[in-house]
Formats: sequence, C-alpha cells, structure tokens
Amino acid sequence: MNKEEVLTKINEYISVKDEQIIEQVICTENFTFTNLRDSLIGLGKIVEENFESNYYIVSIPAGIAERNTAILLILWQKRKVSIFAYAKEGLINQHTADIAIDKVIESITQRDGESIFKE
Repeated sequence: MNKEEVLTKINEYISVKDEQIIEQVICTENFTFTNLRDSLIGLGKIVEENFESNYYIVSIPAGIAERNTAILLILWQKRKVSIFAYAKEGLINQHTADIAIDKVIESITQRDGESIFKE
C-alpha cells in the first residue's frame, strides 16, 4: 500500500492534510495479523478490517484527557507493522496522533515482547 492509498483510505473517515500524517514502522518477529487485531481490541474502535490487504483502520481516543480522536491505518506485513495516523487539532496541538501511535506500539509490544523495534 503506497502513501497515496493510505491518504485516500484515511480520508474516507476524516478530512486529511497530507503533510500532517504521522508514520511509524515497527519491525516484528512471530507477530501475526490476528495478533495485531488482538492488540487493537480495547484501544478504540476498529472501523475497518481488510483481510486481503492486511490492514485495520482504527479510531483511538487520545490527546489531553482523551477528548480528541485519531484515525489510524495499521498495515501488517510479515516482519513489520506500519502505522499511519492523523487527528484534527485545535488551536493547541495535543499531539493526538502521536499519543495514539504510542498506545498502539505499547499494546503490540505487550503482545510480542522483546522482538519489537522501531525504524
């Protein structure tokens, strides 16, 4: 999935400014698409699940007091998980997308243990 496809998918759920999408890649071992789903349950709402392209789109509350929501596209590949996030910010930037990515990484790390590292 290329950057333009990611932008288009996220844009279905929230109006996106391309330069503000945050991307993080995590390298994994022995981490399956099912493990990814299990890691996402409880973090927010899974709004789309695609078994052919191996991605989830998730709405995760984050920001100050979790009063803002980020939309994330999480793409699973054999040895890595790519996370793309976007959130609308008000006058004060709450870093909602960054916080949502951190929540996902923490949940994946708890599931996969020591074999995770960021690129």
